[in-house]
Amino acid sequence: MSENDNLEEIWNMIQKEYPLVMFTGSSRLYTMVRRMQAEKKNNIPCELRSGFAVSVKSGKHANEMAEQEWEDFYNALRKELKENYPMLYHKLFKDEEDLSN
Repeated sequence: MSENDNLEEIWNMIQKEYPLVMFTGSSRLYTMVRRMQAEKKNNIPCELRSGFAVSVKSGKHANEMAEQEWEDFYNALRKELKENYPMLYHKLFKDEEDLSN
């Protein structure tokens, strides 16, 4: 199996297990951060990641960003989720929080 085949298999798994669904407010933010978390965890290259989220600051879709720009954007969305919807944040990042305590 080539690296591209493996990447396609992982991408298809992410599409199935972490679908992007249009909602409002907390649900939209939660599903986007959850999806970005899965893409990052599975080392999906930035250009193949979801372009669903668009930065208000740069006007770029997430899949158009350079790696560091994407990381900054992801961290800003993650921070927004933590500040505005702490229960949803904890649902996604409880394992990380448990390790830091």
